Amino acid sequence: MGELLSKVIPLSLGAAISPTVLAVGLIILSGKRPIARGTMYLLGVLSILSALTALGLFGLLSAPTDSTTRQDITRVVDGISGVLLLLLAVGAVIRAYVKDPALKEVPDDDPQKNAGKDGILAPFLLGIGMMVVNFSTILLYLPAMHAIESSSVSASNKTTAVILAFFITALPATAPYAIRIFAPGVAAPAFAKLHVFINKHQHQIAIAIEVIFGAYLLSKAL
Repeated sequence: MGELLSKVIPLSLGAAISPTVLAVGLIILSGKRPIARGTMYLLGVLSILSALTALGLFGLLSAPTDSTTRQDITRVVDGISGVLLLLLAVGAVIRAYVKDPALKEVPDDDPQKNAGKDGILAPFLLGIGMMVVNFSTILLYLPAMHAIESSSVSASNKTTAVILAFFITALPATAPYAIRIFAPGVAAPAFAKLHVFINKHQHQIAIAIEVIFGAYLLSKAL
């Protein structure tokens, strides 16, 4: 179990570093009807994370059970994910160098516009959208699920590892929501400061995570 967690926890921590998901959630929780709309945003995020969990756990059930073959598959999954993460980092650096308008700080206009609507369907769809395009999280979470699925530990230990990975990866959406419910008095000023910091450093954070974990996954694949 310890060996499995040594693989799953670092990947889950990397997947949890999601500045955009966090920033949009802060906007929603600071706007109108924060609890109702924040709940829908959280459900949107968790629905995609649940789908990724199922894909990672059951997507390779038809793979051969031979231990050597499964190790080869694991190396391929890690290698592909590592290469894609590094490519994302390179693309982000190139776009920043040429000053691509798409790399402006988290655009308050569109998310704020969506967050300011009275309806609660928009935050749910926004939560889904934020996770679907959150490639760095996906490319770290799927290898974590595959590591659990291919492990030889007991079913109960696998379940524990899945719950832990899911909980850690969901923190950018669940932590602000919990703070808004249980500590509403301190939520607003804290969220405002955190949002400013994320806006300023989100791309540096994303690039660092993509490079570090891309190199980590490639080293596992070699």
